[in-house]
Amino acid sequence: MCAPSLHSVHTSKLMADKERTVVIGMDGSKQAIEAFKWFCKSMKRDTDKVVMVYTVEVTDAMTPKQWLHVPSSEQEIKTTIDKNMEKIKEKLAGFAKLMESEHATGTVRSAQSENPGEGIVKTAIELDADMIIMGSRGLGTIRRTILGSVSDYVVHHANVPVVVCPPS
Repeated sequence: MCAPSLHSVHTSKLMADKERTVVIGMDGSKQAIEAFKWFCKSMKRDTDKVVMVYTVEVTDAMTPKQWLHVPSSEQEIKTTIDKNMEKIKEKLAGFAKLMESEHATGTVRSAQSENPGEGIVKTAIELDADMIIMGSRGLGTIRRTILGSVSDYVVHHANVPVVVCPPS
């Protein structure tokens, strides 16, 4: 068996100490939370900067009931937007507590996009991320084809390694 050279040991140590930016796709689902916890248990380094991304879709901005009701005034529109922004802030605060409970260092942020996969990929590019971690709902082939798959989108559009944790 060949012993590693001093150079390779030194290089390996430098790589292990390198700060990585890790984007976590987070929607609050059981699968996303399990993927985050798996990352923390299996891959997280003390030097990692974790960025948990919650993508706000245009269709998430208002509930279906709100779409049926046409706001009658500018104030009503502002009130509806403010309520939805408050819901998003509450989700982000919950995600921050999750990060803290797993002793992960980083930030929680929202990204606006037409679909969650696009928001995750754009954030990873913007931050020059080293990898993306996300969960999978485990949709069957037909449902995935009809509904689309966030993880499928990210795997095919990301320019960094993507770890997709299957549902347990």
